[in-house]
Amino acid sequence: MTTPDAAAARVEVLIEQLRAGPDPRSALVADELVRCLVQLYGEGLRRVVERLGPEGATALCDDPLVESLLLVHDLHPAGPRERITRALERLRPRVGELDLLGIGDDGVVRLRAAGSRGCGSAQRSLIESAVRRVAPEAVRVEVETPPPLLQVTRRPG
Repeated sequence: MTTPDAAAARVEVLIEQLRAGPDPRSALVADELVRCLVQLYGEGLRRVVERLGPEGATALCDDPLVESLLLVHDLHPAGPRERITRALERLRPRVGELDLLGIGDDGVVRLRAAGSRGCGSAQRSLIESAVRRVAPEAVRVEVETPPPLLQVTRRPG
């Protein structure tokens, strides 16, 4: 069985092949076909979520693929603050404590790394990916880090 990521990548490859072909109209038709299918499946998913109610829709979010589909179709039962907070809780074992300071009207998500673990570029990338996965409306993710602790030791001698 094909994974969702593999299927999405394959769709992208096929559309790119059509765009590179001799007839540019083919790519336009393919793009429109994809849009129509997304609308059709989105409406079907909306009806499923409606029948399940809030509790059922929340249970659907336990599956990362289904959760991403709910996000794409703007059907996710939780708001961005709740989604980001849950994502940060899942990241905690890998990156330490993170506090959500706020989400600006400009789409900037502000976080603070608590403690003295620091936040290297790999960790920042991991954090940003996790936030964007659950909050595609996030334009940018800013992570404040605490100042480094000074080590005070006794003088030799």
